[in-house]
Amino acid sequence: MPTISGFSTPVGCAMIAGGPVGEHIVPGSIRDGDTLLSVEHITDGTPPTRADITAEFSITPGKGGSITNTTTDTTGGFLHVLWSTSE
Repeated sequence: MPTISGFSTPVGCAMIAGGPVGEHIVPGSIRDGDTLLSVEHITDGTPPTRADITAEFSITPGKGGSITNTTTDTTGGFLHVLWSTSE
């Protein structure tokens, strides 16, 4: 998992392709029990734009390696996912 040093717990991040409402696979070791810090929807453009849509996501309960989106279709964009592990 890519981690960011300097925090009291490991922090991971990933950039993934967006998609329809539902489950999104996140590379790294995100798992149930971790804390989802933010999810940003990045849209291509000149310049690219971002929208904070953290409230629409959760770490998929009982399943590692994924988050679930309940509201917004992010197809054609990207998602920047940031989380803190419960190690």
